[in-house]
Amino acid sequence: MAVGYSGTYSVVHAEAEGSNMITEKPTLLHAKDVSVGANASESEIQSAINSVSTAGGGTVTLANGTYKISTPILLKSNVALVGAGKGKTVLQISANLGANGVLTANNANPAVNVIVKNLTVDGLKPNDPNVESDVSAVTNYGILLEGESYINNKVLFDNIEIKNTNMGLHIKGSTNITVQNSEIHDNGGYYNFWHNVYLRRVSKVLITNCEIYNSHTGNGVNISYSEYVTINDSEIYDNYFRGVRVADSIHMDTINNVVYGNKTGDGIIYNSEFTGVSNFTISGNNVSDNYGYGIFTNGFSSNGDVISNIDGGGNAKGYIQNYGKEINIQK
Repeated sequence: MAVGYSGTYSVVHAEAEGSNMITEKPTLLHAKDVSVGANASESEIQSAINSVSTAGGGTVTLANGTYKISTPILLKSNVALVGAGKGKTVLQISANLGANGVLTANNANPAVNVIVKNLTVDGLKPNDPNVESDVSAVTNYGILLEGESYINNKVLFDNIEIKNTNMGLHIKGSTNITVQNSEIHDNGGYYNFWHNVYLRRVSKVLITNCEIYNSHTGNGVNISYSEYVTINDSEIYDNYFRGVRVADSIHMDTINNVVYGNKTGDGIIYNSEFTGVSNFTISGNNVSDNYGYGIFTNGFSSNGDVISNIDGGGNAKGYIQNYGKEINIQK
């Protein structure tokens, strides 16, 4: 299980049991600390973040309350954004965000050495899953980190909630990301393509001790074109499509999770868009009551271990189906 926040962070390693992946966490700085009142606007929140980052780093503390967000808040390097708790400090979408997240980082504003803790992001209402929407029309990501060449680095999400958005947590072009003690649910935009968590082109990501459930349209966790990602000690359930889906990646470990009730697909699936998944571990997971297989690896999968998992029963197509090469299967 993940270790909770103790008031300070240093550059330490987050290691998942059974995995070789090591993720660096951010350092909490104290050059300048600012408190933001409950009635603050998003521009006041942004000003506080900017001033703390410019001063050399510190904490922006958000009071208990609901903050209406009509323009994206840009995360800035060396800043910890800390609320009063999930369901207490709520960042609530109130207008079109222009295909950004409530909290956003990108090439122009990268997030390096950033902490987001103790708050809820609420999109209020995702798009209708029965009505197709173009990517450019998506207006309410929960949290979006995007960029090229791993420009976002050492970011920690701790004890957060993301709900009712088109894509809950979407991370691209980032490295050393930790998501822990968090709840990501009821996100989705259109059939199969919008997920609770979507990782693409990332390296060294740890998702631990989280609940990820009830995507309206997609997967609990969707991963592609990535390396060194570990999902462990989490519950992933009742998502419309699959629980965990991984494609075209290397060193992917899904360990000690409970994965159940995913409604139209497999519990855990390693498949391909082009090249498949290699050098991986699927171990210690309890899979049950999924619409497809409990665990599925396709013909492009290679050099993996599928070991010590538990068949909780009720998987409509069966417990484990493997078409991969050099896969060590131990039921």
